[in-house]
Amino acid sequence: MTLRSRFLSTALLSSVGFVAHAHDPSLHEPRYVAPPAKAVPTTCAQFADTGRYSNDITNPDIKALKTRCDAEKAAAARKAKPTGDKK
Repeated sequence: MTLRSRFLSTALLSSVGFVAHAHDPSLHEPRYVAPPAKAVPTTCAQFADTGRYSNDITNPDIKALKTRCDAEKAAAARKAKPTGDKK
């Protein structure tokens, strides 16, 4: 084998290695990116905004807020409900 053929075969083999590495199929697969964590609400208005704030009631703080908001909503409904005529 001549020096020229050794050089050409070495160059060919090394270029094939670069091409195979550049076209790795795993680079074309979509990667999962977790959505950013939502903030914990502290008011009833924030609890109602599910786009910006978490509504996961497994969190004890959020569960307590939901209970408080439901109680306030029920109290407001009772207050707004007209009572019958008193004679």
